[in-house]
Amino acid sequence: MVGEDIANSRRLIFGLMLGGVLLLGLSLLLKGSTPAAQASPGIWFVQPGGAGTGCSRANPCALQTALAQADNGDTIYLAQGTYTGAGGAVITITKSITLYGGWDGSPTGPVMRDPEAYPTMLDGEGARRGVYISGAVSPVLDGLIITDGSAAGLGGYGSTDAGGGVYVSEADVFLNNCVVFNNTAGANGAGGGIFLTGSDARVENSSVVSNTARWGGGIRVVSGAPVLRFSEVISNTAHFGGGVYLMWTRSGALVESNVFQGNSSFDGGAIYLSAATATIRANLIYSNRSGLGGGVGVASGSTPAVLSGNRIWGNSAQSGGGVYIWFNPTYLDNNFIVDNQVTEEGAGIYVYKAKPALVHNTLARNTGGDGSGVFVDVDAAAVLTNTIIVSHTVGITVTAGSTATLEATLWGSNAWANDTDWGGDGAILTGAVNIWGDPVFVDPDGGDYHIGPGSAAMNAGVGAGITTDIDGDPRPMGAGYDIGADEYATRAYLPMVTRSH
Repeated sequence: MVGEDIANSRRLIFGLMLGGVLLLGLSLLLKGSTPAAQASPGIWFVQPGGAGTGCSRANPCALQTALAQADNGDTIYLAQGTYTGAGGAVITITKSITLYGGWDGSPTGPVMRDPEAYPTMLDGEGARRGVYISGAVSPVLDGLIITDGSAAGLGGYGSTDAGGGVYVSEADVFLNNCVVFNNTAGANGAGGGIFLTGSDARVENSSVVSNTARWGGGIRVVSGAPVLRFSEVISNTAHFGGGVYLMWTRSGALVESNVFQGNSSFDGGAIYLSAATATIRANLIYSNRSGLGGGVGVASGSTPAVLSGNRIWGNSAQSGGGVYIWFNPTYLDNNFIVDNQVTEEGAGIYVYKAKPALVHNTLARNTGGDGSGVFVDVDAAAVLTNTIIVSHTVGITVTAGSTATLEATLWGSNAWANDTDWGGDGAILTGAVNIWGDPVFVDPDGGDYHIGPGSAAMNAGVGAGITTDIDGDPRPMGAGYDIGADEYATRAYLPMVTRSH
């Protein structure tokens, strides 16, 4: 599904896509042996059951002892084993320190880390958070497993319990190569795995798995401009935002090159945005489920949320199998929105009282409910440019009082034809360029919706200010712009292959 030549910045998750196999597992990202500097002042060594205050390699101390002595800029190496605590969190961090898990425990030689071989676990024992971080500090957590944390009764966000696994207030933490697994913020809590407020945190190369909360099962963000990249967000559960819930974020908030799979909620199965200025880019969002917005739910706010270059595939919902948009002028470009399902309306996209703009998107084989690829409902106005809309019961439905304005649309033909291209009692302006032909997808049954030689989409579009496609290839590459998310190039694409965890 993903072409070769993906930029190196998409290294881990997209490397898995290129290989055609999505590997899901708690230790997926905790691998490799990493050399580090020799011990020196400002470096502390700990192990479960450690004693004394020297915290040397030869005589590691307890984790709490090292935390009490460490100062800004110091590093703590954690040996293999399980670390527990007392009170509200296993560890509390209020300084700019670095915690490295996976130390091999050797008393001599270069300091070596291998988090897979020497797993380091912070265990909340179902009684406390894993990690509590606060203040204007910039700590680093690398190579840790944070599990069985609970925020029940601990508060953290107004009167709401927050941050079962990791709680961050104001601090710009860097969470790297970590697993955040099986934590909870409680039935009415926020951020089962991770809660960030007022933070420009980075979460990279990590797994956020099987966490629960009411708001943001995996991750809940309130304000700030955090970055989530190269990670997997899997099997988390919430009422709003099964995987991730972003609210009131600033420009610069970014969710990029992640895998979202098997998350569930009532609003926004994988991702839910509420008045959030954020970019959702180059993610694989598949097999998530929700009442509204099986893949992504976007709500409220005058600043557009941006969905760019995502594969939104095989999600299910009551309405909006792929994407549900309400009260937000969302901007979507270069997305594959395919093979999603609903029980009511808008198998691909559902729009309610919103004015989204869609440019160079591919919608195909979204099914169920009313069978509409796009459903534009109740005082809504959608603009679609250079869109493939094929193999639906109805390509686009617009209800009375709503409007859809289209230009350069490929409606399909033969096996790829819609039963009806457009319908409803609203205003539908189809523009000057309408193509009925075969999109010639490379391998749709294998999940590859790139266009192949002879596609009716080739050179049939209009200039819309988009200079690259879903793979980062330049537009145009031929005599004109290609319709849909992909600009045809003479290259081979590997299919998407998935397997059960």
